[in-house]
Amino acid sequence: MSRHRQEPDGQRFARIRGHLAVCHLRASAGGRPRGWSAREPPPLKAGAEEQQQKTADIESRVAGKRAELLTKLTDVAARQGWQVCRAASAADAIAYVVSLAMEKGACSVVRSAHEVFQHLALEAALMNVGVQVTEAAKEQSGNGAALREVMANADIGITGIDYAVAETGSVVLAPRQGVSRLVSLLPPVHVAIVEPGQVYESLDDVFALRRLVFLQGNGDMGSYLSFISGPSRTADIEQTIVVGVHGPVEVHLVLLET
Repeated sequence: MSRHRQEPDGQRFARIRGHLAVCHLRASAGGRPRGWSAREPPPLKAGAEEQQQKTADIESRVAGKRAELLTKLTDVAARQGWQVCRAASAADAIAYVVSLAMEKGACSVVRSAHEVFQHLALEAALMNVGVQVTEAAKEQSGNGAALREVMANADIGITGIDYAVAETGSVVLAPRQGVSRLVSLLPPVHVAIVEPGQVYESLDDVFALRRLVFLQGNGDMGSYLSFISGPSRTADIEQTIVVGVHGPVEVHLVLLET
């Protein structure tokens, strides 16, 4: 009867780590794991092609019912506690935010680096009425603590969004350089700027879009998604709802219609 010598745990773990390191080097060099045919696309790439068609179908569907979705988002978001402004133009959106800042007596605003601010001259308009505006940039040179303090002391946090969900009245932020959930969490007032092409029908739509990001990014789609469905609400042991304990006490959704 043959006997097999049991491999010590330390040696087994070292062997596994070595195997993973080899796989990592092959992947970094553009190689493929053994067993893949040279004629077959890598699994993620193959999945991306199928998912791309699914997301194209989603985009086509929501484009055909855009007006309906904007109305539904407005209604559901209002029930969730958002103060909703439907802005017919960029000028109307800017006027709403400037008026809000003046009403709140805001001295400082922190904003995200979403692309919407590239064609919405909001920063200049706020500075014209004496409001200091800071853009939340990527943490660099050890200044992350200072930036966090700026966010915590800001009177209003303004963000663009990445997706809006009509069925839940939610907006979604995906983290990346210049986009941090702290902009929407730390100031007492949060303003979310929503473009019409960012509004989707359901959470399923958003998850399908994020799956495509995952597949096209070789398995990388960021560390989290931040879903915001109204002002912060907390219940104590007696089920008493308190607003604004773990986030903003007031939230505004500015919906651009064009």
